[in-house]
Formats: sequence, C-alpha cells, structure tokens
Amino acid sequence: MAGTKPSELGALKEGQYVVIDGIACRVVGTAHSKPGKHGGAKVRLTAMGIFEPTKKEHVGPASSRIDVPLIDKRKGQILALVGEDQVQLMDLETYETLELDMPSDVPGIESGVEVEYFEAMGRYKITRVISK
Repeated sequence: MAGTKPSELGALKEGQYVVIDGIACRVVGTAHSKPGKHGGAKVRLTAMGIFEPTKKEHVGPASSRIDVPLIDKRKGQILALVGEDQVQLMDLETYETLELDMPSDVPGIESGVEVEYFEAMGRYKITRVISK
C-alpha cells in the first residue's frame, strides 16, 4: 500500500499508528497472549481512526507483519475560513495551499493562526493550534 511501511505486529505500542482495513489508525490498546503448547503468541490491537472516529480491532500472531502509515507532521497558517466546515491552509515550508475540513476537536481555529497538521496516505488533518 502506498504511503506505508511494514512493521512487526508484536512491536507496536499504544500511541503508535497502524493501518487496519485500509484506514490509518492510532493504537489505543494492545493485549498479548502467551504462546501455547502448539502455537505462537497472539496480539490483539484496538485502534481509533485518525481521520474518522471508527474503532478497529486486529488479532494476529506477534511475528506477523502489518502496515504502518508514514505520517508527515508539518506547520501551516490558516489563510481563510471557507464556509463553516472548511479552512484554507498554507504550508509554511512549501507555500502550498490546501483546503481542509474544519476540525471539530481543535479549539481556536481562526484566520491568521499557525497550526500543526499532518498528512498520511494522501489525507490531511489539523491536529493543534501552535500560535495566534
């Protein structure tokens, strides 16, 4: 899958990112089961979607591989509020302009503020306000 790299399932910890069913998620819980007489250890991951609030679970052998999204954290400035559900953002390194959905969980979004956002698997999300 483009924008991902493989990682061992048993090495993932809470707070890291993983791709489950094609959706980039943040790991919120892990449970390891001990190996039995005729099998290897199993790992149960519980994760929440980054871009949509969906809860996902994945169970597999600890030695199996799973995709991890490549996340690019960047800084940008809000140029304008477009309607009530969109913002126009300019990247502070490349000066590229993007139109993103207005985040409902980030307070203080207004024209002229500096924000942190990230890109994963071709999608963008504003994560926090840095300065006003």
